[in-house]
Amino acid sequence: MKKIFLFLIAFGFLFANEKQDILVLSGPAASVSHPFFKIIEDGALNDVAKKIVFREWSSPDELKALVLKNDVDFVAMPTNVAAIFYNKGENIKLMSISVWGIFNIISSDENIKHIEDLKGDELIVPFRADMPDVILQALLKKANIDIKKDIKINYVQTPPNAVQMLVTKKAKHALLMEPITSMALQKANSFPQSVLFPKLYRAIDLQVEWGRLFGSENKIPQAGIAAVGDKNEKLKQRLNEEYAKALLWYKQNPKEAGELSAKYIKAFNAQMVEDSILHINMQSVNIEDAKDELKAFYEILYSYEPKLIGEKMPDDKFYK
Repeated sequence: MKKIFLFLIAFGFLFANEKQDILVLSGPAASVSHPFFKIIEDGALNDVAKKIVFREWSSPDELKALVLKNDVDFVAMPTNVAAIFYNKGENIKLMSISVWGIFNIISSDENIKHIEDLKGDELIVPFRADMPDVILQALLKKANIDIKKDIKINYVQTPPNAVQMLVTKKAKHALLMEPITSMALQKANSFPQSVLFPKLYRAIDLQVEWGRLFGSENKIPQAGIAAVGDKNEKLKQRLNEEYAKALLWYKQNPKEAGELSAKYIKAFNAQMVEDSILHINMQSVNIEDAKDELKAFYEILYSYEPKLIGEKMPDDKFYK
């Protein structure tokens, strides 16, 4: 009997410590994904996986396909999209919030300071109905700006499309996110481009506007890391631990982080990523500790348009 008991303990120990063959981390070409690169380079999760790979998603459709096919283990995504997946019955759990501020409105007009200053003008916005647009719409509503009468929103497919319109003087204002914002400023304000292109400014910090209009802190729970499918607690804990460490390194070593990110995202250069790190609010907060702020954010989105979070508030199981 004692031998059987010891065998079961040993078998359980071996099973609990069995490594996954391939661990797939996924995210967009954005700041939220960059700590993944440090994890992969350092082999920080080699104790739980034999091989770790990064898979980029570049559109909502690609993200949807990855989640529905269960082709990823952990994925960086906007917080409202995580709620939509969960409310549609997908086996997905948001584990942490890491992005609290990456959105700015860039302008060629240095006098633009607040959302209200955009009345009567055109604003270029990439990713219709995605997180940048979601936050913008909530801010416009809170500022009593009628999107049909007071402002013209021109949607484009990608942030580079928006940048191109700015530098070719086809538009004066665009909503961008880091590190694209830094890329746009670098492109427009450096010689010899500065001779031909209009000077661009970080005109409106959407996080500051959020705090001003909603009477809260200057931060928004915009994106985080979610587990797709059933994952054991050890694996989730290890991912959270190493992501937090990698994010801390990323913020403390902007030059090296820029070089590393450019290695994985070919559309970026090291300098733009390095510059962007000085202008982002990123902190990895476990979902249990971010629950109240995330719920408050969801309530604002729900009051504006229930579809933005999947027609209902996620239940408490979403936060566990």
